[in-house]
Amino acid sequence: MTKSIRIDAEADEEISHAIDRYEREREGLGAEFWAELKAAMRTLEAPGPECGLVIGVPRQLGVRRKLMARFPYAIVFVESDAFVRVISVMHGHQRPAYWRRRL
Repeated sequence: MTKSIRIDAEADEEISHAIDRYEREREGLGAEFWAELKAAMRTLEAPGPECGLVIGVPRQLGVRRKLMARFPYAIVFVESDAFVRVISVMHGHQRPAYWRRRL
């Protein structure tokens, strides 16, 4: 069974900001970021062992992360029986816990 992916509004804003930033850096780079992000999100429908638990968050909350291969971003998510909730698409160089208030 394929689970739907729900992206929180704040995570959606992070995605838009990243696409705009990369597009300003080099034309087409924002589209490349978006393509890799979509591919990474498709793997969240059945997350594998490469999606580790987030350190510093109580284990019972089940908050996990998926690192992107090319860009310094991680998808922070929680899996339920019915869907995957994307809490943040965080840049690896930002303060690591800024998104925790969203839980």
